[in-house]
Amino acid sequence: MKFYNQKNSPAAITLIVLTFIFSCQFQKKNIFGVEIDKTSAVDIPTLISQSPSKDITVKGKILKVCKGEGCWFRLESGNGNGLYVDWDKKFFVPRDIEGKNVFVHGYSYLDTTTVDELRQEGRDNGWTQDSIHNIIEPKIEVSFKADGVEIEE
Repeated sequence: MKFYNQKNSPAAITLIVLTFIFSCQFQKKNIFGVEIDKTSAVDIPTLISQSPSKDITVKGKILKVCKGEGCWFRLESGNGNGLYVDWDKKFFVPRDIEGKNVFVHGYSYLDTTTVDELRQEGRDNGWTQDSIHNIIEPKIEVSFKADGVEIEE
């Protein structure tokens, strides 16, 4: 059985080699979504002080990752909660990247969690009734909508 045609073999081999080179390149860079210009990246405290902001790159360390699909993560922010980052499931990141440094491009916005949502979160986490009833104000925090993530190796 003949596996290749001698006329087409150089083109086929070239195509296979180029496919391999390009696929290895993208896997090495760990880029998800758009490519990122890291030269103007800011840290989390700077991002928070400038929020809301558009077209910004932030750098940080991953604190927690969505274990279901890799569809969100939290970056260490120094305030205990971390900066929530998601991307509307336009891409997915590996679920084993906690502790890794990343660059994230997108925009920040102020996100409000209502009293009812906070109380439900408390019930879900097994808080006491007194703790749940003490929640009387919504929580407003900076969140981030990403269109690109690059994980440092």
